[in-house]
Amino acid sequence: MNLDFSAVTEFFGRLTLSTLLPALIYLIAGLVISKLILSVLNRSLNKTKIDVTLHKFLITAVRLVLHFIVFMIVAGALGIQVTSLVAILSVAGLAISLSIQNLLSNVLSGLMLLSIKPFKVGDYVDVGGTGGFIKEIGFVHTKILSFENIIIYIPNSDVSNGKIMNYSTEKKRRFNLNFSVSYECPPEKVRKTLLEYVSSHPLIDKDPAPFVAVSNYKESSIEYVVRAWSDSSVYWDVYWDIYNGLDDLFKKNGLIMTYPHLNVHIENKSLEDHKNTAQ
Repeated sequence: MNLDFSAVTEFFGRLTLSTLLPALIYLIAGLVISKLILSVLNRSLNKTKIDVTLHKFLITAVRLVLHFIVFMIVAGALGIQVTSLVAILSVAGLAISLSIQNLLSNVLSGLMLLSIKPFKVGDYVDVGGTGGFIKEIGFVHTKILSFENIIIYIPNSDVSNGKIMNYSTEKKRRFNLNFSVSYECPPEKVRKTLLEYVSSHPLIDKDPAPFVAVSNYKESSIEYVVRAWSDSSVYWDVYWDIYNGLDDLFKKNGLIMTYPHLNVHIENKSLEDHKNTAQ
């Protein structure tokens, strides 16, 4: 197979000192100017509170743009048809972007997450039903550590398009606890017992004060709601403390926890009674 190097030979044949020298000057000047621009941009970004990952991405993106401009200027100085080169690069860029559109979607979503900051590393969040601590916000995936110590990678496009619940942004967090107690237990006693129990916990806030009330009358039990506030940092410690002490609390105060059940009452009647009823 014979290869045609005529175009390459013709191109190098046109290279002279008068074309190489300006191209070399443009190259050196372009690289120096690019470095100065990147240095100024880097110092400016360091003075802002922009995320480190977004900072690096912006620097990399600007560097690529500047180097592309320098490349086009040098190519023009060497006599290369820049318009044809741009057309070829445009077609190639379109083909590449179509083939990696999902990747680009995740990257753009990652940039959006880094800019609007719905959460940060270390926050406890629920993203589309997946709960855990944010470990890393990458360009393609958001890394979450679950309570089971499992690393979960969620595509950034799914994160940005879904519902995000951030439990760490506010300093205070409210408990909404529901308890089902037997109808045999006086409601006033149940409310008083639960209120004293929750209020006595050292990590429960006194202002706003805890609140206990009947929330529902079910078929086999009365449902009570308990609302109280604590610091978000100790939320789960308080949560487990309250639930772990309920069994002893109910036993000491004669309260009965209940569950869905059906009471069947059977009346005994004689055969004669049944006959009289039938008549």
